[in-house]
Amino acid sequence: MADSSVVDPLLRTPPPIHTEDPGSPPPSSILLDPYGYLSCRVNGTTAEGSTKDGKIILVTFWPATPPRVSCFTVHCPDVKPSAFGGLPNALYSDDDVVLLRIPIRFEDDLLHDDNYQYFVYQAGNVYNPPSLKQLPIPGYVMFSDHEVVLLRRRDDQDMFYFAVLHRVIDLEYNGEKFNLYLYNSKTGIWSTKMLLADSLNYTNYSYPSIALAMGGEFGSVGWVDLWRGILICDVLRENPSLRYIPLPPPLVRKPLKGYPMSLRDIIVLEDAAEIRGEANIKFFEMSYNIRPGCNSGCTCAAEGLVAATKKMKISDNGSVNNWEEDCMFKFSDIPVDSPKFAQMLCNLKLVQNTKLTLKGLRAGYPALSLHDADVVYIMHTPDPDKDKALVIALDMRNKTLKDVANFGSGRPLGYTFTYLQSEISKHLNIWSSRNPGETSGDGILEPFKLEVPVEGESVTAA
Repeated sequence: MADSSVVDPLLRTPPPIHTEDPGSPPPSSILLDPYGYLSCRVNGTTAEGSTKDGKIILVTFWPATPPRVSCFTVHCPDVKPSAFGGLPNALYSDDDVVLLRIPIRFEDDLLHDDNYQYFVYQAGNVYNPPSLKQLPIPGYVMFSDHEVVLLRRRDDQDMFYFAVLHRVIDLEYNGEKFNLYLYNSKTGIWSTKMLLADSLNYTNYSYPSIALAMGGEFGSVGWVDLWRGILICDVLRENPSLRYIPLPPPLVRKPLKGYPMSLRDIIVLEDAAEIRGEANIKFFEMSYNIRPGCNSGCTCAAEGLVAATKKMKISDNGSVNNWEEDCMFKFSDIPVDSPKFAQMLCNLKLVQNTKLTLKGLRAGYPALSLHDADVVYIMHTPDPDKDKALVIALDMRNKTLKDVANFGSGRPLGYTFTYLQSEISKHLNIWSSRNPGETSGDGILEPFKLEVPVEGESVTAA
């Protein structure tokens, strides 16, 4: 039985809210901490909704220019802190909407810590304030975090689709059977279709690391196994089917083990250089201690980190070998010229009679920028035994270090305590500029105060 007086200590961690220069426009995209915080502070981005049992719930976003990490906060004025069975979680973001999972127990439910409730936050526009709507998910719709995707309909300001591709464990189909679940927010109707992948050459495809909304008339979505390839489906077709695209060959031949998002990333990015602004799938990979061009399958030399990006036009995603070379660089070729950055990256070793470079970076969790085609953000952990990290911004094409920021989540670092790329930020200012509400004066919120009120009292935070 759950203890109603116990609060997850991670929920009491203060959100690392950063101030921006007065009058500065919101960033075109952000790195969002996927795990939310409890706080009663609000601003012009705050949206109000209702929980399953009719309680008020508020969600607020606090955007910061990358490489600083943005966050969101949750507040339920009539709910005890102990009712939160875990951390609020941002699962997916597309354009002006974000999918949130918030574990809130009902007052009379002391047995279940993970009574998940799903919400879709939509940023405000010129005519409407931000909104927070429940997403009704039937019990038969099974999914993991990386199997879900939101598809925003640009021709309808309130409409979206929620799609899930879930592999069915069935001996008859040998792992080649998938269920496609699709929710239409306009009709409120769920549909289920069975898809088979038996005719595809998707050898060793395991489980998706990330899902990509590719858009288009038929709602193309890619479920990406970042070690191997992409299963693509046009989810809005009457009779959808699956097609498979392998990822580019790895920089070095070695076993594909571990958590792929610590070394790889993939996004959909509009190419400004294209006449029609055609979108590309952009893939990033980095690898340790190799010499580019070595095919021996083993470590050739202590070259430090090397990285490469490749891209493919969305219109070519029916072909298997249309990846184009985009950019390749060595971290040892990127100088640390700024004294400020050198001080922040003080663990990097300076070899005698050489310039300080990023060769010794303890890097992981790359995140390609959604608004700057040449920039990648990378987490640097100077001491793996401590819960402190930095996020650096690299200009890959010009081989320059653009910025460095502290990753101040205040929580233990781990496989999932990183960031989610989102373009929600470019929509947050439309409504909030006219309705600023309250912001943090010094950029840092005070720690959440644990209060267990008597029945009828509201819960407040510092």
